[in-house]
Amino acid sequence: MTASRGDRDPRRAAAVVFVALLALYLATLAPRVTFWDAGEFVAAIESFGVPHPPGTPLYVMLGRVWRMLLGVLPAAAAVNALSAVCTAAACAVAASEIARRTRSIAIGIAAGIAAGCMSSVWLDATEAEVYSSALLLSALMLAVGLRAGEAAGDAGDRAAPRMRALLAYLFALAAPLHPSALVAGPAALFAAV
Repeated sequence: MTASRGDRDPRRAAAVVFVALLALYLATLAPRVTFWDAGEFVAAIESFGVPHPPGTPLYVMLGRVWRMLLGVLPAAAAVNALSAVCTAAACAVAASEIARRTRSIAIGIAAGIAAGCMSSVWLDATEAEVYSSALLLSALMLAVGLRAGEAAGDAGDRAAPRMRALLAYLFALAAPLHPSALVAGPAALFAAV
């Protein structure tokens, strides 16, 4: 018996990884301010201020909108939840791309869960940190770069210019978010050509 298209849909891997990791992160979410930069980020988001250099203005704006949406939660818990959602989404993007490339949902799910359960990733997913949103942006840049490269390989595919424009847009968002998001840039650009 052959598998139907739905059985190989990489979005299923992304959905499983997102839900599983989000549940894990929310269960282990820091309820209050944690050490290091978390308090500074929560305060900057609450006051719409500027944290330490490089400033991360896009993160502060995203956090402010998120905080308004989750206004019933304490400030620290709401911003911590933003990190959980961003990290779960980043791992879901990775799971989808891996499942698509390997044609195996199980491999995509395993890779996404493994990436999300690495100690440094898990730690940043449960506290107010800019690295979770930078990870999501990096994952999106890599996924779009890979798709742009595939589209460029198909002579009749007109999606390549749109994908490259989207990649440029994501690349431009990396600077106001956090410089660590730029780390994925060269690989995404290489994949796009």
